[in-house]
Amino acid sequence: MASTDPINASPLRGVLVLCITFILGVGAFAFGGHSPVAATYSGGSYALSALAALLFSRGVLDFFIGVDRDIAFFTVMRKITDPLLALFAPITPGFLLPFAASLYVAFLMYFLKVFLFGDIVMGLPPLFILLWILIAAA
Repeated sequence: MASTDPINASPLRGVLVLCITFILGVGAFAFGGHSPVAATYSGGSYALSALAALLFSRGVLDFFIGVDRDIAFFTVMRKITDPLLALFAPITPGFLLPFAASLYVAFLMYFLKVFLFGDIVMGLPPLFILLWILIAAA
């Protein structure tokens, strides 16, 4: 990972970015008048989708033009995505190029979203509920 500031790329900051994004997503849906359960599912799904889209954008931009430039947009993108890349670094294959690592982590974020909150567009229920039913029925 091409990070110039190792403090900004710590896994703890990645957890912090995830928590803040989740709280902002749930808060937005709760402020919009949704029930607490609907706000939790919709806000969590929205937050993880937004982070996955940001990571995907970083991977595509890194492939075509590189995000190592000193443009304000790329600086903000690095400050948000570097901690997420550091958080998933232990399970990211080491042979991936930086743009591919961003795309890989974006896929993992989307899979985490489907696992925890389901996907309303495709009609998928949260997978952890299905796994709990399978384990409880056994």
